[in-house]
Amino acid sequence: MSVQTNITALLRALKSLIPATEISIVHQRPWHSLTFSGTQLCLSVQLGNIISIRDSADISARLSGHEFVLPSQIVADIAATQTVADGLPCLIIDALLLDD
Repeated sequence: MSVQTNITALLRALKSLIPATEISIVHQRPWHSLTFSGTQLCLSVQLGNIISIRDSADISARLSGHEFVLPSQIVADIAATQTVADGLPCLIIDALLLDD
């Protein structure tokens, strides 16, 4: 499975958890340790004007505890940081996807 396919699977899973948002890839890079290979990602999630800053905190907490089920990969780590872009709530998501 290609890196882009793996990323697409994560993007679809995130869209199902937080619909009505715009998710874009800020950067991605290969990641390797002695025993694992994968991809390190940084995503920007534009929450728009329908989601409050309090709701973005709830989304952030849900993401860190969510068990992602993705084909041929493991979400080893995911963290969301709340911020504001152009006056609207935004999340920056850092994720580590390991090849299964």
